[in-house]
Amino acid sequence: MSINILEFINNVSVRTFLAGETIFREKDASNGMMYFVFTGALEIRKSYDGEERVIRKLEPGAFFGEIALINNVPRAATVRVITEKSKIGILDQDMFYRIGQTNPKFFSILLNTTIQRLVSVEEEIAKIGSGLTINPVRKAD
Repeated sequence: MSINILEFINNVSVRTFLAGETIFREKDASNGMMYFVFTGALEIRKSYDGEERVIRKLEPGAFFGEIALINNVPRAATVRVITEKSKIGILDQDMFYRIGQTNPKFFSILLNTTIQRLVSVEEEIAKIGSGLTINPVRKAD
């Protein structure tokens, strides 16, 4: 789906982050906010086997943090600015639900994008898993 979700966002607070700044870290408690990239670029980093890896880059029009906003669960990854600066729109939970009530297509696009991300993560896990050797469990004699 190639619709820009920013078309639905009119009244959000905007904050400028500088290169290297972290928006939030993996396992941080949810702050009830989701975010939209207006300018600049970000990277999403996740820990695997004690090593932090870049799993995706975000550019203008992208959003992130929606799952923690909806479910109030800890953040699933770290988000860091990788350009000189980045303007980020911040949407709180009340405004999130107001937008969804006045424009249900907003939720539809959000859900579709979130599902696509989950499928992509599952595919990456499958690639990683196919390279692993599993030692069979031996029965005791």
